[in-house]
Amino acid sequence: MFSCKENARVQKSIVTQSTRLDSITTLLDRQIPIWQQELNIPNVAIGIIEDGKIYRTKVYGSPQGTPPPQDMLFNIASVTKVVFASTVLKLVSNGDWDLDEPLYHYFVDEDVKGDSRHKQLTSRHVLSQQSGFVNWRWNHPTNKLTFDFDPGTKFNYSGEGMEYLRQSIENKLNKPWDTIADSLLFTPMKLSHTSHSWDGITNYNRFSKFYDAEGNEHVIDDHSFPANAADDVMTTIANLTSFGTNLMNETYFSEDEFNTMVSKQTAINDNQDQALAWRLISNLKSGEYAVQHGGNDIGVATLMVLLPNSKKGVVILTNADAGIVMCNNVARAVLADGKEIIHRAYRSGSVDDVPEFMEVSKEVLDGYAGVYEQPSGRKVEVSNAGTTLLMKMAGAPNFQLHPERSSLFFLMDFDPKVEFELQSDGTFNLIIIEGENTIVCKKMTEKI
Repeated sequence: MFSCKENARVQKSIVTQSTRLDSITTLLDRQIPIWQQELNIPNVAIGIIEDGKIYRTKVYGSPQGTPPPQDMLFNIASVTKVVFASTVLKLVSNGDWDLDEPLYHYFVDEDVKGDSRHKQLTSRHVLSQQSGFVNWRWNHPTNKLTFDFDPGTKFNYSGEGMEYLRQSIENKLNKPWDTIADSLLFTPMKLSHTSHSWDGITNYNRFSKFYDAEGNEHVIDDHSFPANAADDVMTTIANLTSFGTNLMNETYFSEDEFNTMVSKQTAINDNQDQALAWRLISNLKSGEYAVQHGGNDIGVATLMVLLPNSKKGVVILTNADAGIVMCNNVARAVLADGKEIIHRAYRSGSVDDVPEFMEVSKEVLDGYAGVYEQPSGRKVEVSNAGTTLLMKMAGAPNFQLHPERSSLFFLMDFDPKVEFELQSDGTFNLIIIEGENTIVCKKMTEKI
């Protein structure tokens, strides 16, 4: 039995918590429409987890438009990877899969069959982003899948690795991934609006279409897609938030399964580590730790952050290229540790480790302006924004590039840098640098 004093303290804590949550709700309802207008984002879905329960889910639409369905379907891009990993961990727990068995027993990609390192590759390497592969083979200079380093020796983010693992599991179990995920994850967890593939027709009236950074709809003839381990899960904000609460409450996953999933496998940088699919941010100033994963694709940006010790979390889904900015804004607003989490999730240095701005002449900035092309064919537009450059590309926000040196530029909220490399013909290549990954973009036209 609580004493009167203890009961008063508990009641005060409940009131304080309720007041905080009411304040957050009021802030979001006021601020999200403003951010939507600034960032050209038609739909935003928010899920808030408090004490291991869903406190609130809401889908926001344009104030001038028809209210969106609260069961709107969103593509969650790379947040798919943590959903995929959860199913793999269930297979391991059931004795149907081994995290450390070499994958070549079940699948070998034609591109790497001549490289003996394919015999080293395991599920743990893939899920911990140590496969040795680049993100996607079409961004490799060879346009083929290659081992750029020995599996298990360092971090390098790769969707290819996830797909390699999916094909290996399908071959062993002789079942399509949809069937495996439905039986092991979606049906038991009652995620009835969640799927790895979509025919582009079913429930199309609830589908959140894709928009660019200017607010124009991406015209796509066929919205259908097959099952993919790295991308494209379709779900609702209620389903994905429920998935997060299930993980933290260990209602479907055991404590051992969850701890295995979120245990450190390798370092990404000084600010965060890689677990199995999840990114791990340890030793927050509050004493908490966070697991998170984001997703970005053309017309899609998503973010999921869980705080397992306090059983808090936030899920943000958007349907526009500039959505990553919205995701970061909402996470900072909802979570007490949000500012620190977002900084550590997207930058490798400390909060005070942002480069000093350098003043660069208009002539230099004009020289960099133009249209560039990635190896995949994706276009990158660069324009002079006065003292900075503005970089636009499909599937991403309009990034402001701040000069660190006359040819090297950085982003305020994100780690990648952009370098302009002078060529013998007097033009520049644009090089996007993100850790070990570099994408060389060739200039196509003069300034825009």
